[in-house]
Amino acid sequence: MNSTAPLRRLDLEALLGGTLVLVLVLAATVLAAHNLGEMLTRNTVRLSLAWYAAALIAMLQLQRGDWTAATMPGRLARWCWTWAVVVFLVHLAMAFHFYHGWSHADAFERTRQVSGTGEGIYTSYLFTLLWVADAAWWWIRPAAYANRSPWMDRLLHSFMLFIVFNGMVVYEEGAIRYAGLVMFAAFALAWLLVRGPVRLRTA
Repeated sequence: MNSTAPLRRLDLEALLGGTLVLVLVLAATVLAAHNLGEMLTRNTVRLSLAWYAAALIAMLQLQRGDWTAATMPGRLARWCWTWAVVVFLVHLAMAFHFYHGWSHADAFERTRQVSGTGEGIYTSYLFTLLWVADAAWWWIRPAAYANRSPWMDRLLHSFMLFIVFNGMVVYEEGAIRYAGLVMFAAFALAWLLVRGPVRLRTA
């Protein structure tokens, strides 16, 4: 039996399954939402964060050899990471379409109103660029990705977690804030439970 067959099957299942989940979320939102733009924007970022949480928890379980994505755990973690960023790009498209009219100036002003400084939009752009680049690197050069310095991952994930924490906990309220607290508690628990040479750990 071809040793790559299970990985290819996982690729197909992850591609179709992720697509189906995204389509179902979009369809359910269109059918149920009173404020379509707001709910499409919110539900896509919620789905992205769900994938993001799954990816980070999966990454914490990876051993060194898994990072090439040549094993089932590594391949699954890469797919979770990929779907997280793909859905996040859909979220950005929804936000710029429904809230900003595809205007950077409007996004700058709305960021200023929320955070007090419009320049914060550039942090969001950097967040997106780094995430897309990281996912692309994992697909295009998996061996180089697996062998890069652990400090690149620690810096990247520290920055991303800081942005996500502010987006979910500091600047949100109600159910989203509580979901963010639960998610970060789950990250902390997963980190504490992990033992071994995982890249996201500092010891």
